[in-house]
Amino acid sequence: MYKPLLRRAVSGLARGLDRAFTETALTPSKRTSRASHAERLDHAGRMRALRLIGSFYGRPEFLSVENELLPRPRAISPKVTRVRAFGTHGDVFDLAWASEFEPLWSSRALTEHLSGLPDDQKQALGLLPGAEALAANGFDRVGELREKYLRASENRTAHARWFRHSGPARPCVVLIHGYIGGNYALEERIWPVKRLFQSGLDVVLTILPLHGPRRAQARGYLPPPFPSSDPRFTIEGFRQLVFDHRALFDHLQRCGVRDLGVMGMSLGGYSAALLATLESALRFAVFMVPLASIEDFAYKNGRMIGHAAEQLAQREALQRAHHTVSPFARPPQLPAARVVSVAGESDLVTGVDQARKLSQHFGGQLSLFHGGHLLHAGREEAFAPVWRLVGEFAAGALR
Repeated sequence: MYKPLLRRAVSGLARGLDRAFTETALTPSKRTSRASHAERLDHAGRMRALRLIGSFYGRPEFLSVENELLPRPRAISPKVTRVRAFGTHGDVFDLAWASEFEPLWSSRALTEHLSGLPDDQKQALGLLPGAEALAANGFDRVGELREKYLRASENRTAHARWFRHSGPARPCVVLIHGYIGGNYALEERIWPVKRLFQSGLDVVLTILPLHGPRRAQARGYLPPPFPSSDPRFTIEGFRQLVFDHRALFDHLQRCGVRDLGVMGMSLGGYSAALLATLESALRFAVFMVPLASIEDFAYKNGRMIGHAAEQLAQREALQRAHHTVSPFARPPQLPAARVVSVAGESDLVTGVDQARKLSQHFGGQLSLFHGGHLLHAGREEAFAPVWRLVGEFAAGALR
């Protein structure tokens, strides 16, 4: 009797925390909305912008695993700083390296892209003859996207924290935090770092673009600008995420790490899922309370405007704009048995549906707990299939 009552009480508390988080951290203030050019566009303006963005970023050649959109970075030589000992057989090291990421979008690049399109495609985009330059110059009133994206000098340095065993290289799991996260001290407690380490794995915590030590100090207490109401900024953020993680994966392998796994939470779950469609070096993947579809999240949270049909049209256009950085754009690089999605039944932020979509795409197991997005009550039981995967990975059975 007491257990169901306690469970209902905890689930109610979890939903309350998620609701508060959504209303504060995930809902833009009126001031932010007024300052955002993307937020101020009417339905026709949004559709025109989304069609142009979709045309630029959604080229068929960008659907391969390596291309101009998702390039392979040069080898890195991180600055390594020992932080402390970890247990009796390990140490904690901080890695920092220059991110040589460059945004793809520019007025010139868009003009060149549009100029090369057939006339029928230009007409479908609503372009009049010779209007390519006008279309390119209609997006950014003050400064180019590249200038705005690279304005945060802190974001030009990538960071990771490596919990490393003494002795020979071990299999390694890379953990990717969620939105507004990126504080190492907190992430070490949010994730089961100690148990993963004790299972025989090295553990690496990474930092999302424009989060944690990569966020611009000038933003003060404002939340990170990635993801953004401007789809271009969001796409470039995911491009940099892939770029920096590829650099890290390559570096770890050069250090002798033979096998890599990835786990991501919330926005990090989306990131982990995207990487699991791109990186053949990964041996398993876990998506924890994951975001899976940006357009579904935006639609659910009232970010579309106009009547019902207009909102659906914006949702579909946003889906096309984001498609080449979506976890659903490419087939998984992993067998279904090596993928687990974990979701909270009381999650009001991403919800079970987003995790279910990833589970269906990857063919992996969906494991549920009764807590929410922030309060992971019951997570340990839901992690049973995760610990099975971890055990097999640590034993070298997933090669």
